[in-house]
Amino acid sequence: MPAITSRRIATFMAVAAAGVLTLAGCGGGSEETSSSPESGEVNIIGYAGIWQEQYQTAVIDPFLEKYPDITINYSSKRSSAEMLSAIQAEGGNPITDVAIMDSSVSDSGNQQGLFAEVSEADVPNIAKVRDEFLNADGYGPLVGLDAVGLLYDTETIPEPPTSWEILWDDTYAGKVQVVAPPSALGIDLTAITSEMLGEDYTKSIDKSIARLAELAPNIQSFAPNPDEYQSIITGQSVLGLGQNARGQYYSDESDGKLGIAFPEEGTVYQMNAINLSAEAPNPEPAKTFMDYALSDEAQVAFAEALYYAPSTDVELPAEVADRVVKTDGSLKVLQLDPAWLGTVSGEWTDRWKREVIGG
Repeated sequence: MPAITSRRIATFMAVAAAGVLTLAGCGGGSEETSSSPESGEVNIIGYAGIWQEQYQTAVIDPFLEKYPDITINYSSKRSSAEMLSAIQAEGGNPITDVAIMDSSVSDSGNQQGLFAEVSEADVPNIAKVRDEFLNADGYGPLVGLDAVGLLYDTETIPEPPTSWEILWDDTYAGKVQVVAPPSALGIDLTAITSEMLGEDYTKSIDKSIARLAELAPNIQSFAPNPDEYQSIITGQSVLGLGQNARGQYYSDESDGKLGIAFPEEGTVYQMNAINLSAEAPNPEPAKTFMDYALSDEAQVAFAEALYYAPSTDVELPAEVADRVVKTDGSLKVLQLDPAWLGTVSGEWTDRWKREVIGG
């Protein structure tokens, strides 16, 4: 394998063209299948932006130091849905070895046969993963957890809001950002609103949709640009929805102008699974990477870098543990079963389009 960069990192971009993905840039996929667990290449598909930047520094770079004969090719996507579509488009020309995406989306991939079952024999550090974060059918476990939170401008709202009801406060008319479904943030807000109203969202969201339609006049944008974090930091808006991890990171970056809170009505976990592709061209080094991603070293490093909660029982420094999402039962979390959610998310999205955004 020729040298690629001083860090030996090559980034590949999966592009769908006539139903086939090709690798762009340096370090594209090899036509040979690696059989060594400590050499070859691993093609990873994962999140773009700050997630990729921090994962590169906290996990990928140390992995490459430990395994100098393995090359990482990283394909970045904006969402888990885009990742799944890219893998589906590979068809008979498999490229991806490892996928890191929301578990609700990877569960769909599991059902489609896109991902392989893995055991402790394949990935020994699976033994470190807490039982509740293992896949019941033996597919890839969770590698990190986050949760949706309420973003707010601390200069306008000095104290952390305790209720999601603040989104409806006409004091902030035109100053609220909500990412609409099919984004998970919009889906989560639907369930949270139902919970606020005492409605069983597994049976009906009629009350929730009616209440969200009343929120529409306060919304500046259902597709924030810049994103919901930068919008508050730059003063374009004062309230929004976002993920705790990014909220904590951008709070630091903005010297505390951006705040994030978990209101009393509850939140929803965002859970990332790490999966081995069923047709992975480089399965052995791919398993080595998965094992490292679940190691104490990697779990702590990424929590420190981007405030994702580990899926293992590794101990975090106190200053980090205070800021990652709680997984000890102390936080009220609405349980959205990924398999069930997949059956209703299309309907929920359509109702938002008709009755909330276009109502």
